[in-house]
Amino acid sequence: MMNKILCYFLLFLPILAKSQNINAGSILGINTSQVSGDNLSGFNKFGLRTGGFIHAEFNNFDIKIELQYINKGSRETIEEDMYNEGYKFQVNYIEMPLLINKIIYRNTSIEAGLIIGYLLKWSETYNNIDSSGLDVNKTEYSFLIGCTQKIANKLYLNSRFSSSIIPIRDHFSRQTIGLNKGQYNTSISFALYYYFGSIIKK
Repeated sequence: MMNKILCYFLLFLPILAKSQNINAGSILGINTSQVSGDNLSGFNKFGLRTGGFIHAEFNNFDIKIELQYINKGSRETIEEDMYNEGYKFQVNYIEMPLLINKIIYRNTSIEAGLIIGYLLKWSETYNNIDSSGLDVNKTEYSFLIGCTQKIANKLYLNSRFSSSIIPIRDHFSRQTIGLNKGQYNTSISFALYYYFGSIIKK
């Protein structure tokens, strides 16, 4: 799967080569998530989102390619104590978002794109006891929408919503209801983007 991510990146290199200016930088933020279809609700699972990006500028739009580590999953909201920790489902991915970025007003831009993710590790516990159910798919395909606001020199705040396009695994009952064919990751994240500067400028 990591080879697929590398191949996708190499496929975009000829497009990036036509850019007027290419920047690179780092990403650090938090991710809040839930799993649609697990009978729980609310973005109660908090995790890390960190990585790097390449930002290529064109005349009317920009293209951004990212490589990031991200925590997703779901969590039951209960009053925890030493005997009762509730349900926790954790899935960790290496992701490559591919997105188009468009400035709409001064230092504010909007974004939309697709994400391919590779599953690194997952766990499922109830009261801190392993309760692993159905296996999680090794590959996740998602869409994203978001916006970015400049807050300081070389520093930007990104807000993003993303959701799986295909299920990450079946329902526990293995039943499907219409378009609801399984469990889907849904995330809202907030991250700081720091721009190192131009690596290629024409």
